[in-house]
Amino acid sequence: MNAHSVLGEISEPRFTGHTRHHVDIGWGDATKHRQVVTADTGLVVHITLPRGTFLRDGAVIAADDTAVVVVRRPAEDAITVRFADNDGAAGARRMLLLGYLLGNQHAPIDVESGSVAAPLFTSAHAAKELLDELGVLGDVTQQPLARNGWSRTSSDSHAGHHH
Repeated sequence: MNAHSVLGEISEPRFTGHTRHHVDIGWGDATKHRQVVTADTGLVVHITLPRGTFLRDGAVIAADDTAVVVVRRPAEDAITVRFADNDGAAGARRMLLLGYLLGNQHAPIDVESGSVAAPLFTSAHAAKELLDELGVLGDVTQQPLARNGWSRTSSDSHAGHHH
């Protein structure tokens, strides 16, 4: 099956009752405009999208009268930190230091109302040591990242920020 555009979201009523072929697309592949993936059902999907397309969790990228191909974000290694676990002035200081270190790595971040997550660019052991050294209460876990895109960071903008 071929996918040439994002047709909509799986929650739309027009896709109700269709057989679903889920393709697991990690955060690092969500902006790739050309890729070949295999759905959980074994269906091979050739993705050729316009440049700049971001494949969000739940995006329908191909459909016929009976079936749809749906993007699913798999769980990936990440640092996750709940704001409530790091509150007060001391917690704010530790979180700013963590933010500085993640920003220095140009790590994209997922900011929710109660937490922040960032993909691992190092080993789980090194990430746990970093959290311990900073005194940040957090975890290194597996979770889906960038389900709806990233919070805007310097890794999203390349103009005017060069090394």
